[in-house]
Amino acid sequence: MKSKCRLADAGHFNRQLPEHLRLKLMFCFISVAVLCTFAVAQENTADYWTKKAIELRYRGSFEESAQAYDQALQLDPENATLWIGKALDLSTIGRDNDSIKAYETALQLTEEALKNDPKNAMAWHRKGKILSNLGREDEASSAHEKALATSDQILEEDAENISVLRIKAEALASLGQWDESLQALDKVIEINPSNYDAMGRKSEILVMMGMFNESLQALNQAIELIPANDTLELLVYWSAKSEALQSANRLDEAITALDKVIELDPQNAAAWRIKGFILSDLNRNNDSLAAFEESIRLEPSDEHSWSVKAGLLSKMKRYEESLLAFDQAIALTPASQPAKLAENWLLKGEALNKSGREEEALQAYQNSIDNIDKILQNDSNNSAAWSQKGRALLKLASYDEALQAYEQAIRQTIPSSISAHFPDAWIGKGDVLRAMDRNEEALQAYDRAIEINPIFGDAWRGRGEALKALGKAYDASMSFYLAQKLGYEEK
Repeated sequence: MKSKCRLADAGHFNRQLPEHLRLKLMFCFISVAVLCTFAVAQENTADYWTKKAIELRYRGSFEESAQAYDQALQLDPENATLWIGKALDLSTIGRDNDSIKAYETALQLTEEALKNDPKNAMAWHRKGKILSNLGREDEASSAHEKALATSDQILEEDAENISVLRIKAEALASLGQWDESLQALDKVIEINPSNYDAMGRKSEILVMMGMFNESLQALNQAIELIPANDTLELLVYWSAKSEALQSANRLDEAITALDKVIELDPQNAAAWRIKGFILSDLNRNNDSLAAFEESIRLEPSDEHSWSVKAGLLSKMKRYEESLLAFDQAIALTPASQPAKLAENWLLKGEALNKSGREEEALQAYQNSIDNIDKILQNDSNNSAAWSQKGRALLKLASYDEALQAYEQAIRQTIPSSISAHFPDAWIGKGDVLRAMDRNEEALQAYDRAIEINPIFGDAWRGRGEALKALGKAYDASMSFYLAQKLGYEEK
């Protein structure tokens, strides 16, 4: 029996995303370039630790997943796919510099493989994905084109080579040729109608094209083909179905799909967290709180669940309970993770401010900055930390310093999929400029954030406020409307 190894695309949880999408990362399919197949493995083999890493990732345990990749790499240090898996986990938890180093190692190993075999289509595509995640888009496109050309050469001799057709589909998708990619996947399915992996990838591409009904149809077909005893595969595909339903804004059905995930894996705390986010979006706050309570019951030491619970209680105006939950989140966060401490202190400060305890709120914001400064002392190029510092300084009304922090975040960030801090920093810069009554400049900052990624409700809301201040009421109303559609809520 064999299992396919999928690694989610790089990304981060971002404060502007709708809550129910923040954890969707763990449920993505992976491109064929980093697919790996392994037999049922004995403990203390690279295959064993790779499979362990995948299971941990799908449960939302990204730190532990990265550690499992470390174990695998001790046994197989020349495996570029393992380095990519580690890089993805590190980027997910915000360790961008370590992620970049892991990608660079994977790139070096991939280039060595291409020296030995210049016609290795999979290595060319893998190179393209790595370069893209490093922000080197022109080089990435060139590598994908090489993967496509090499695949076509092989297919001229062997038109039904499923593995090469999958590489071709991925190269086409990476080049934005969605229809052609789907055609290659359909060819795979025509050759092997039971290939649920190709159906799953087809579903993901259809989601990216906004074709949600067709995507769900492909997912349902894939689920029907998965063996009933393959719990991990069923878990992955039901999770993906929930994600597709969320993208289509069919949230009640998304909850039903998550309930299936929980039935398959009753210990899956991440599924309970996502369910909690969706229920919150549906304004079912009591049900959402119950979901987070279950997540905490399963993982009582998870500071993230405590922090989200605290935020939900603050939203429900249960401030004393919220502050106790924030205290628990802070107590559970080790001093070795100052970024998480900084975030929790910042959120606690917001709850204190809402409850009328303004002096304590100011101290909480300062505690947040103190933790951020610990990061910047060791890594002055950390874009996420600069962005986080800008946010805290804005809360303290230290506008000049906040503006400098956000500008530093923008300078240090790779504008690629490896970091979600880039639009976040532009939104923050817009917020500061608007607070300084520099609305024309604020509008430019919001427009830059929207240009990078148009799904952030905060950017549209800020744009609307800047336009309103400039006397452009109609344009402002359109921005407010889009912000509301994207799930923006007043903080």
